Amino acid sequence: MKIRFVLATTVLIALAAPAWGHGAAVPFFGGQVAASGELHVELAIRDGGIRVWVRDHADKPVAATGKAVLLINGVKTELPLRAEAERLTAEAAVKTADKVVAVLSLDAAGKPVSVRFAQDAVVVPTLDAQASAGQGLFQTVCATCHGPSLRGSDQGPPLLHPWYAAGAGHDDNQVLSVIGNGTAGHMWKFGDMPKPEGVKPGQEKDVLAYIRAMQAANGIGSMPATTMPAMPAMPGMTDHGGHGGHAGH
Repeated sequence: MKIRFVLATTVLIALAAPAWGHGAAVPFFGGQVAASGELHVELAIRDGGIRVWVRDHADKPVAATGKAVLLINGVKTELPLRAEAERLTAEAAVKTADKVVAVLSLDAAGKPVSVRFAQDAVVVPTLDAQASAGQGLFQTVCATCHGPSLRGSDQGPPLLHPWYAAGAGHDDNQVLSVIGNGTAGHMWKFGDMPKPEGVKPGQEKDVLAYIRAMQAANGIGSMPATTMPAMPAMPGMTDHGGHGGHAGH
């Protein structure tokens, strides 16, 4: 059933924005982070479901239970969340490219926690010849980890993210190097990214053209470099340690 779901624009902007900075939580798993008292809640939307992590102010996992109400492209779905290791999960007919509003109602550390998140639908622009060639390579080589919509997966982080914008610590030369050689992880909890197999020398520029085109169409990189969020070092990690599987850097 389609319903209207109205939230104040300012609230959506605040919740959709990454919650990092001095004393703030970072999105360890490529999701969005909202604060509730001394707790930080991270929501990651995946193709086929959602993931939720609750951490305290010291970034220690906090056991939680609860449910999620999702508005997916205008259709409301209510889901119970189940515990899975240090996270909560739920299966849903959702894709990372969808427009989604999520309301989480949790019990964590004996306290009720309610947080809201929102994401816009992914915009796919008209691509020039080089970016179109890069799209094919990306979907064949990179999408398994970074997701077909560039919003990440359980294996790797999102590339439609301010940390990967040009001028935010990942300029074109750095991205080309990573596509050609892989990299040690240094921001997310995904581990290292091995050298991608299937990208021939010179094709890195095609993949980069596609990534930049997608970022531009989705508002990534539209902020001046001086206002882009800094890339934090993950707690407990060295400057270059931690991305897992194949992907995030």
